[in-house]
Amino acid sequence: MFSVLGSIGAIVLAFIFLNLTKNIQKSLVSSLVAYATGTLLAAASLGMIPTAISKAGDAIQIVMTYFLGGLIFFFILEKLVIWRHCHDAECVVTGEAAGPVILIGDAFHNFVDGIVIAASFLINFTFGIAISLSVIAHEIPQEIGDLAILIDKNYSKKKAFLYNLLSGVATIPAAIIGYFLLDLISLAIPYVLAISAASFLYIALSDLTPELHQKLGLKHSLRQLILLFAGIITMILIFMLKSIL
Repeated sequence: MFSVLGSIGAIVLAFIFLNLTKNIQKSLVSSLVAYATGTLLAAASLGMIPTAISKAGDAIQIVMTYFLGGLIFFFILEKLVIWRHCHDAECVVTGEAAGPVILIGDAFHNFVDGIVIAASFLINFTFGIAISLSVIAHEIPQEIGDLAILIDKNYSKKKAFLYNLLSGVATIPAAIIGYFLLDLISLAIPYVLAISAASFLYIALSDLTPELHQKLGLKHSLRQLILLFAGIITMILIFMLKSIL
């Protein structure tokens, strides 16, 4: 259910969003990106990394090596323009292959998200909800950007929606496969979480944070800070729920 909400649900919401007025779009994108940044930062630093370390036993250094390797991996991937996120309808991706690149990158991203969701639910139900919420929060602005790019590259709205929907479906088999495989090899969970945390932090700091810096001024800055902290507090409350249950 959460893998469907994190991919297909986000694409449907993004498509509806693209049919709103330009003023509403600009206002909501900034808010969504700020909130998503907060959830990703908190999920990675307060949930994924501590859980990975606690489950690793004496292999803490190995877990952090996977985390570091994950950061480098996503940097290289983005450098190769295989995985590139754009969260603003005004953003431009140059080159004739922009459409296929976006779709391939999105499919890969959604596949990873499916594995992340599966691993988190194997640890704890509320932990799974927290991580899934972070996935959903950053998927919505990402899908908005992806759809906007495809339409800008002369895809019809119908084709852009259908192609993005196909790439979004990758989350579902990944979650199902990940659930059964990770259940069989539970020792891999700390390392999966470490790489996933690297993914969350990389997206938050490399892709989302620069978007927030594009709007200056006290009003915009305060709204971004409030929404960023709202995302962090959301994660903290869910993690607190986990300890109560």
